[in-house]
Amino acid sequence: MLMIGGHPRSGTTLLQTLCDLHPDMAVTNEFGCFSFLGQSSGDYNRSIYNRWQRVQGRWAFDIAYARYTPLLRLNNLLFALRHLYLYRRKRQGEVVTAVSLEATYRTMYPHARVVGDKWPHYLYRMDKYVQETDLTRLVIYRDCRDVTSSFLVQARTNWKDTDWVKNVDTAEKVATKWVRGIEIMEKYADKLTILQYEALMHEPEKELKRVSEAIGLDPAGFPTDMIDPGSIGKYHKGLSDAELETVLRIAGPTMERLGYR
Repeated sequence: MLMIGGHPRSGTTLLQTLCDLHPDMAVTNEFGCFSFLGQSSGDYNRSIYNRWQRVQGRWAFDIAYARYTPLLRLNNLLFALRHLYLYRRKRQGEVVTAVSLEATYRTMYPHARVVGDKWPHYLYRMDKYVQETDLTRLVIYRDCRDVTSSFLVQARTNWKDTDWVKNVDTAEKVATKWVRGIEIMEKYADKLTILQYEALMHEPEKELKRVSEAIGLDPAGFPTDMIDPGSIGKYHKGLSDAELETVLRIAGPTMERLGYR
């Protein structure tokens, strides 16, 4: 089973979309099921319901529903209930395991040879997930300057009314979290498949071939027409001089270690 993570605004959604559009894959969008590994089945029911309560219709768990914006809240609820119904039929044991989740997903998506979920915050719980032998862990990272710029735009617009955004609403907070994410990624590098966003933009065939090798699928199945290198370097317009200075002060050494100039 596949897990996709990375700092928010690092390309996780693009990577999830590329995977989900592969004819042999089905990857859900921030359903968050891996967050509940090890829970009892009863607690899992409550956790999935709470996850839906938190998301409701802000995004689609299955991107096939994304076009049905007026019904998105209902579609997400139906998705969660169907998942729980099938999970009860497929579960193995009294606690949630990757094996049980995979069996559930394979029933939900019978055409798919590889199934999984994307949620950026999986990266920050990787110490738990690297112990799972039944997970393929895919992480993507991006230039901290572009991450911070893109993140702050969202924090000031689409996310401004959320209860959590106050924890990451400045360049200092975003850059600090980015460094922590990179340190986790480097700590477990031998247990992850790691992509750089910029490399994916410039050499999509090469990078997606690496993904295909990790999951055992034909790389020709990945669509590449949605990849746009023009998204690189937009921080020049999105960050003030003071914000850019803050990012470089906090993340500069880590960025240099990763090859960013």
